[in-house]
Amino acid sequence: SKTVVYFFILMDTTLGNKSRIGHSGYGYSKRRCESVTTWFIDKFLPNHHLTIEITHHGIDGDWGYCDWVGSSYKPRTFEIELRPNMTARQYIITLLHELVHLRQFVKGTLKTKSGRFHWNNENISHLDYESQPHEIEALEQEAILTQMYLKEKHDVTVPLEACTFNL
Repeated sequence: SKTVVYFFILMDTTLGNKSRIGHSGYGYSKRRCESVTTWFIDKFLPNHHLTIEITHHGIDGDWGYCDWVGSSYKPRTFEIELRPNMTARQYIITLLHELVHLRQFVKGTLKTKSGRFHWNNENISHLDYESQPHEIEALEQEAILTQMYLKEKHDVTVPLEACTFNL
């Protein structure tokens, strides 16, 4: 019989007294989670007071998910859910993809109204997942951001095609 041990760890990181990151769950690198998230927020949303909770647990069929918590009007509190036990490469790409969605919510290009996604105030819920503008942007940005993160934080130059997430 296989024994599975689950750890629940909650860490808080404060970004220049403006944003707060909490993370919990199992099957992830706490250092990597903090490094990627801090880099992204400091680089792209430095003037916003955000609260971000990142949980790592089994998600049916998905690699990650981002949503606002509380008010949908100018949301500043978010939850990102990620699948545990990803490779380092998968993790960085997936977390950056979800952080692009967080930035879309903060900037107001992506909104949810009555449970439906809106992009630049146009209802896009009728579109297939792959055709939704916020997903197109996140997919386009994930490789570029992964390449930037690895260069800026780890001084590693990686070809752009190596920064894609091929399922």
